[in-house]
Amino acid sequence: MLFNSYIFILLFLPLALAGYFGCNAKGRYEWGRIWLTVMSLWFYAWFNVKYLPIIVGSILLNYALYRLILGHRGMEGRRRGDLYLTAAGIAANLAVLFYYKYFDFFVENINQACHTYFTLRHVLLPLGISFFTFQQIGFLADTYRGGTENYPFMDYALFVTFFPQLIAGPIVTHDEMIGQFGDISRKKWDFASASKGMYVFVCGLGKKVLLADVFGRAVAWGYGNLQSLSGLTALWLIASYGVQLYFDFSGYCDMARGIGLLFRIDLPVNFFSPYKARDLVEFWKRWHITLNRFFTKYVY
Repeated sequence: MLFNSYIFILLFLPLALAGYFGCNAKGRYEWGRIWLTVMSLWFYAWFNVKYLPIIVGSILLNYALYRLILGHRGMEGRRRGDLYLTAAGIAANLAVLFYYKYFDFFVENINQACHTYFTLRHVLLPLGISFFTFQQIGFLADTYRGGTENYPFMDYALFVTFFPQLIAGPIVTHDEMIGQFGDISRKKWDFASASKGMYVFVCGLGKKVLLADVFGRAVAWGYGNLQSLSGLTALWLIASYGVQLYFDFSGYCDMARGIGLLFRIDLPVNFFSPYKARDLVEFWKRWHITLNRFFTKYVY
């Protein structure tokens, strides 16, 4: 279910909004979070229902590790055990990510380099696996550092699955999201936030449909006719691919921010005019900002 599809705009999004704010209007805030979580899982399963056990299993595993680490907080002599639990959780998350995203690539290169004949699995890549895996790795690391609170399961599940940012980002952190889910002042429909959200969503939709998809046709034609390209058309192909890549990714992130504002949830900016950068360092500070933030905070 794509953000620019009719079924999303005309059915899924209105249904998600009506159910969420309908529950909140009756003071059933917990049911509102449950509704939004269920709708997010439906959104994810729409692409392929086989993806659903993967993300549900990932949530259950990481939440169980989080509760174990949280239960040891303040206890004498358990710091080393918490480190092992955190390391095991991170290793498990990375193993799942490696298997689904890189296993066939790794085996194929081994076969070429060593003249072996290991069988490729042709693993189906689950959508958004990098995003929800990185979010949960960051959450476990923050828990080990003592930076998380005692979150209920539904708050955690919604933090991981919130559908606007589930497929293409931005990568969010618990401290900027879970507090918003529990903020009573954000539970009622607000026309100012909704109008801003619609504006941001339409801008992102324009980037995707009017720019990324149009340049994408030129890219598809170019890669389909590589033998007949001249030097000038090859340069045009390279430029078109850069434009398509940026406006596709940036457009989706803008649509995600716009949808978040409809639910009165603020998502972080993920792109800040990267092609206006004056050097490569500034470019990476403007491109996929939340991914750079993740690596700076949890890797470097």
